[in-house]
Amino acid sequence: MLKSIPLTQILVGDRARPVDLEHAAAIAGNMVDRGLINPITVRATPAAGGGKTPYTLIAGGHRLEAARMNGWEEIEAIVVSADAAEAQLIELSENIFRNDLSKLDRAIFVVKFREIFEEKHGRIDPKGGRPKKQANDWPVIFAPGKELSQRVQDRLGFGASTYKNVTKIGLKLHPMLRAALRGTGYEHDQKLLLKLAGMPVHEQTGIAAALKFEPDLKKVLATDKAPKAVVDAQEAIFAKVCKLLEKADDATIRRVLDHIGETSDLSFLEAAA
Repeated sequence: MLKSIPLTQILVGDRARPVDLEHAAAIAGNMVDRGLINPITVRATPAAGGGKTPYTLIAGGHRLEAARMNGWEEIEAIVVSADAAEAQLIELSENIFRNDLSKLDRAIFVVKFREIFEEKHGRIDPKGGRPKKQANDWPVIFAPGKELSQRVQDRLGFGASTYKNVTKIGLKLHPMLRAALRGTGYEHDQKLLLKLAGMPVHEQTGIAAALKFEPDLKKVLATDKAPKAVVDAQEAIFAKVCKLLEKADDATIRRVLDHIGETSDLSFLEAAA
């Protein structure tokens, strides 16, 4: 249902993505010229704020803030029927597909979406099987874990490979390294984020600590690489021969010695003697 709602009646709770005031100001300028193109989304919460804020914001935090900046008293909103969990899923869905969202934040939002989805529908088990029942009042749908995972992909409109990549980054990238990468160009490089997410925890935390002193991630990674050992080909041959001779019996060893005597030029040994 679309309706015009006073700004004072809209509650803004905890948001997955805090409002960027500069971004809101840019939207405010556009709204002055063109009006509100896309309504915000709210849900009915009659008891919120003692009845003073009967609507709670789901999506459109920057548009709502822009309306306040412009001095608007009301804003057009789509009112949906949704519980708190579904409201969070809607908010996250909208943010995940924003053009200005980094690859890092998108991965974190997808994992958050998955966590809320699991609370509502059951635990996703990557090996399949039934989801574990939750110790809360959320209804649990007993579907195989892979089926639940597919439902998350369908809900977000993701293919299997995209879903696998973003969840790997969101689940495996250490919080310390996330914080170190945020605000840098590296947070937009999915290939690099996947590489970092695949590293052991101690390496990730070490990289995060190093970035405090050296902001160039490529230099940090190059420093952490151990130099390749120089392998002496003759030493390698000698080691292999010794290992084989350990398994040989006396007769075989005699054959090897005879073969060496027949095929090698040992005259230099005789001259030295």
